[in-house]
Order: sequence, then C-alpha cells, then structure tokens
Amino acid sequence: MHNNKFKTMAVAAAALMSVLLTSCSNQVQQTEKSGTAGEISQTSAETTAEPTTQISSGSSAEPTTAKPLNLVEDLSKYDLKDGDSLEQIVSKMENKYGIDIVYGNDIRTEFKDENETLRAKPNTNDNEIAAALKDIDEGLNALPKGFIKQLPYGKHKILKMYLTGPITIDGVDRGGVPAFTSDSDEELYLTIEVLEQGVVNVPTVLHELTHIIDFKLHYDGIINEDDWSKLNPEGFAYDNSYGDSLAGKKDPKYCYTTDHYVGHNTDNSNDDIWFYYCYSKVNAYEDRATMLENLVVYRIWNYEIAEGLYKCPHMKAKMEYYLKLIEKDFAMNGSDRDSWADAFRKIS
Repeated sequence: MHNNKFKTMAVAAAALMSVLLTSCSNQVQQTEKSGTAGEISQTSAETTAEPTTQISSGSSAEPTTAKPLNLVEDLSKYDLKDGDSLEQIVSKMENKYGIDIVYGNDIRTEFKDENETLRAKPNTNDNEIAAALKDIDEGLNALPKGFIKQLPYGKHKILKMYLTGPITIDGVDRGGVPAFTSDSDEELYLTIEVLEQGVVNVPTVLHELTHIIDFKLHYDGIINEDDWSKLNPEGFAYDNSYGDSLAGKKDPKYCYTTDHYVGHNTDNSNDDIWFYYCYSKVNAYEDRATMLENLVVYRIWNYEIAEGLYKCPHMKAKMEYYLKLIEKDFAMNGSDRDSWADAFRKIS
C-alpha cells in the first residue's frame, strides 16, 4: 500500500474476485481476443528499434534502459503451445519478457516493510503454476514489445516474478492478496498468488505492473505529482486510507462506480467523474493503476470492465496525460504505438 510503500490490490471479498474471473472467462469465450500486441501511446510516430528513454530537466537519474532493444523482433518462437512442460513455459516467458520467474519451494516467502510484513506460502503444484503462467502470458502479451524488459530502473537489473500460494499480511488472512509489489525493497519484484486450478487475477497483475511503471517514471524524473493533481477536482486530496476503501467507507463522489466490479454509478454525471472507483482515491498510484486496468483489459479481451469510462472527459484527460508520460519514458515501435492509440480512440 502506498503509505507503507507496499502497492497492493487486496480483494477483501472473495465474491468480487469470482465475479471478475467468471466475467473474463465468459467474455473470452464470446468474443475474439484483441489481435496484435500494441504500444501504449496517444500519437503516431515513426518505427524505432532503438530505446528512446528520456529524462526530464532537473532529474539526476540516468536512463534505465541499458542496451538497445529489438522492438520489431518476431516473438512467435516464444508462443506457448499445448503440451509445453512447465520448464518450457518458464523458459519461453523469461526470454520473451526478460524476467526471472520463481515458483515452488524456491520462492521468497517474506516481504517486509516498515509497517507490515507480507508472507507467502509456496504453491508446489506444477499444473497450477503452468496454468497461471499461461493466463499471465496472455496479459503481458497485450503490452508493447520490449515493454517489460524496460521496467527495471536504478540498481534493479531484472524484474522477479514470484508465483506463490496463499498470502497473508502480518499473519492475518485479509480475504486475498492477488498480487503486490514494492518500491522499497532490494529486489524489483511482482508477487502473484496462484489459487486452486491455477487461477490468477490477471487485471490485478496488470494493476501492480502499473505501480512498477510509476516507480520507473518517478526514478527517471518523468512524472510530477503536482502536475497530476491539477487533473483532479479543485480542492481534492488523496486520503491514503486503504482501510476505509477496502471496508467500503469511501464517499463515491467523483467516481464512475463505488467498487471495482459494480456497475456505473449514475448518480454522478460524466462531467462530474474524475476517478474509476473509490479505491482510486487512496493515492495517485492507485488512481493511475485502476485507470489503466480498464484499457489493458480491453486490449486483452476486447471488452471493458468499466464501459464508457474514458468517455468521461476528466477520465479521458487523465488517461491521455498518463499515456504521454509512458510514451516519453519507454521505447516503442510505431506499429504497436498506433495499435494502442487506436484502441484508446475506440473506447474514448
């Protein structure tokens, strides 16, 4: 969570997760998935095979892309196939995304912060880990070529992905922690809980990756929170209260909906919507992560969790601003760039 440096998306009610997973499964069966993986961008630009990471004036950070990337590489050799062993799946994904996948008894089991400790139990069921990785691959594949490889920043050289069993916070089961990451650790990691039958919450995985995008944007001096706050209602301030949000105590004012998988709150007109749902008002990290989730889900499954979210003018303005920051800090090829821009235009 932001006030403790942990960025988590704890789902307090198992029913909510069940609703999403059922919805995703039904939609995947009923619709064709979005085709070519694209680039996060608002404007067309020339194709580039070189990284173009930029640093804003006044930043002392060095660009974190250390070597040229092949942004037009044919990645089909890493496509997962029926019959692939777990070892083959892991090898393909590690090569495709430039990550280190850790599972079974090799996982890290404790993640400490100054105010709390998250602990994970191993999941030693290879079939469940394999099923989870296939779903995660579907989500990551919707992102730009070479995008995940550019996430490490500063001292971090690689993103570690831990596939675990049940996760608790300070020894307490709080109803599920589908995934989490942190910006105050010696490792750059994304920890993902794998449930029975290999179920993972893919939108939450992408939500947590958005936090890592933010870590890099901050490190590279690209994002300015004062500028971001100007996109919010006059006089508004994030309250940094995770507890109130998860307990359903936040005021739904300015929100598209009250909770993640609940329908549009028609009490608020489109012109009076600045946030996706109440959890978005915890802090700027959660605001951006919840906002980007909807677009990424559309890229994966060709439908929106929050239909019409970006037709709200303030939400559209915030998303456009954020996508431009991402484009500034991440190398991308023109074809994928145009694909993402087109996807955003279709739903905004």
